Amino acid sequence: KLVLITFAGKKCHLEILFEYILKYKNYIDEYKLFISTNSNEDHEYIKAFAEKNDFVTLEYYKENGKIILNGTSKMWDYAYSICNDDDTIYLKLDDDIVYIEETLFTDFIKYRETCEAPLLFPVIINNVYFSNLFSNNNVFNLRDKGNMLSTWPNTYSRIKSVVKENIHNKQFRIGDVTITPEVLCPTAWSNLRFCIDLHNLFIYKLKTNSKKDFYLDNHVVPDKFPVSICCCSWRGKDLKNIVNEVGTIFQDEPWWTVFMPTWLNKDNMVYGKTVVSHYSYYRQRELGLDTTDILNKYNELISS
Repeated sequence: KLVLITFAGKKCHLEILFEYILKYKNYIDEYKLFISTNSNEDHEYIKAFAEKNDFVTLEYYKENGKIILNGTSKMWDYAYSICNDDDTIYLKLDDDIVYIEETLFTDFIKYRETCEAPLLFPVIINNVYFSNLFSNNNVFNLRDKGNMLSTWPNTYSRIKSVVKENIHNKQFRIGDVTITPEVLCPTAWSNLRFCIDLHNLFIYKLKTNSKKDFYLDNHVVPDKFPVSICCCSWRGKDLKNIVNEVGTIFQDEPWWTVFMPTWLNKDNMVYGKTVVSHYSYYRQRELGLDTTDILNKYNELISS
């Protein structure tokens, strides 16, 4: 089975994502939408989508029988606790994934079936790890350069032993042993010009049938790099075994990309011949991404 999951919030993004979901629904057995918004408009939009599509399931985090919509970290933990069936591959899509290549549901998932890596990533546009790869690739001639590919190995070498020591400490946070620029690249995460340049370049490549310029070789993610998990996949049986070994997930992204790979000495991987695009980090929106025409351009792509 293939089960998709999304922590669903903003209608403005979901309108694009849902078009891709409907376009490729024949590949999908179930789509779990974990409701994580206090906006009535957004919530009603999500409910209406579920009511029209019988493969869509709404999921709510509850405490003492009461629905909690603003407990994001608890929602994450709950989601992973019910996404570990033995016969299932899970594919997580952020609610602001604004482009999906069809091979995500074919070639990528076929590779996922036998790949032993805990997490498998496609190539993700506007993602800390991939943005650093692209910004240092002269093929793309981007004006700004990220440097986390050179700084993170030193950071990881410094924190590795501390991460190992905290294997059962659910109060442990990546911020306890790092500072923000070490895990949230100032260029890839919070440089608006870089974000706009990258999106515009990718959209241009799509329109000129050159998206393969973004393809990569399949590879291991080096040095337990903290890849943003905007789009990723795991096998249910693997997650169940991992949790049995190291305990339940307690910090989402750092757990998947830094903590757990360190504790088990297992590497996540990239499948390099499929591309998706991630619209924004909250920092980019704060800096003004929503005042640009980027979202409209992605809307036009799926509508054409």
